[in-house]
Amino acid sequence: MDSGRGAIDQVIQEREPDEGSGDPTTALWLTQLRWIAIAGQLIAIGFVRLVLDIPLAIPQLLMLVLLMIASNIALWIVAKRSANGNSIRNRLQSQILGAVLLFDVAILTGLLYFTGGAANPFILFYVANIAVAGVVLPRSWAIMISAASVLGCFLLLNTATPVGVFAGSPYEHGATWGVTKWAFWISFATCSCVLTYFVSQLALEVRLRDRRLAIAEKDKERAQRLEALATLAAGAGHELASPLSTIAVIAGELSRTLNKPEIPEKVKRDFGLIREELAHCKDILHRMKSGAGEAAAERLHPVTLREIIEETIDAMREPQRVELRMEKAVAEFKAMLPKQALSQALRNLLQNGLDASEPAQAVILNSNIERNPNGAQSWQLIIDDQGAGLSDEVLRRIGEPFFTTKEVGKGMGMGVFLTRNVIQGIGGSIRFERRSPCGTRCIVEIPIGES
Repeated sequence: MDSGRGAIDQVIQEREPDEGSGDPTTALWLTQLRWIAIAGQLIAIGFVRLVLDIPLAIPQLLMLVLLMIASNIALWIVAKRSANGNSIRNRLQSQILGAVLLFDVAILTGLLYFTGGAANPFILFYVANIAVAGVVLPRSWAIMISAASVLGCFLLLNTATPVGVFAGSPYEHGATWGVTKWAFWISFATCSCVLTYFVSQLALEVRLRDRRLAIAEKDKERAQRLEALATLAAGAGHELASPLSTIAVIAGELSRTLNKPEIPEKVKRDFGLIREELAHCKDILHRMKSGAGEAAAERLHPVTLREIIEETIDAMREPQRVELRMEKAVAEFKAMLPKQALSQALRNLLQNGLDASEPAQAVILNSNIERNPNGAQSWQLIIDDQGAGLSDEVLRRIGEPFFTTKEVGKGMGMGVFLTRNVIQGIGGSIRFERRSPCGTRCIVEIPIGES
């Protein structure tokens, strides 16, 4: 049913569009990446000092690496606790990861400061931080990481610890700010902005695709369960129809003998109750078989929308409580539809609205025709009740067979389920929404051909 998908889609739309991943495995993955970066830093420092014999500020560099090691251990502990059940809210985890990556930018800036500044080719590793931020963080945090990297590059172009091997470089901090330096910094800033936008946008699209795939998988599983239940309902209906018919025949024979004056009134009342319950059982079986596909398979006939609405309302217990709003052009529109099945389906929805509302309150039925840009037309019905409204849990489960919010004995939880089968069987859709300040809105759309 579309209501299940609609509830989840609404959650996706209401969330921040650039919200990062809240999965604890993201933090664990980042700790592994940072261990690789730490190992690379130590190898690079050792290679430059021991193999290339280039003088470096070893104590300062090792202190920065130790700070990164300490921060990575702390991040690993937080990620492990989160993965073991002490969950951290998505926004809090984004803040933690954002702070860690900002710290990494500061550490990289410090390492470059003690190894020649912007003249050091390893300045390109700012790009790695920007790319990682775009993948694991919301766009706002990715922009902050990018801005910090651009600022760090600007500082290194102006001040750094000199290293002899880079003497004379146009990017060395002592070089004058000419075209070369300005071009380098502007190009670095521009590339950082472009990389931030495209990486964060790509990460967002991947996250949304994963959510849609998860929704599709849940819908598929749910449809399979509902199909199995529909088959079970149809089988039960067919199996029970025969003995109930036999009971009905016998009850009819017995009714003639109960007309004698010597039969006590109590016996007559009890027998009348038996016949009423028998009729109720037959009605339930008829609805179960209809929901399994028999009524939905009714032959299509040209019928006006007014005729369907009239048949729907006339058979209701309290037709005077239904307030119909439908223009004449809509009412006289003729379409190929299963009149009996569709009338029964709409009657279920209207009756649910009446049951949810107070006895003196009306249910409003709006009807109109929607035209799509491609020329396809659909009949849209909007049913508004004045009840207490539906909770998130009920909105998520509404339409499941045998799920009902009514009191015991007043509903079996099959009405919306059977209605959905009929409407979807003719290519339509149905969804439920909360109304403000109270009440529920049911929106039914039924395709009726092209204009």
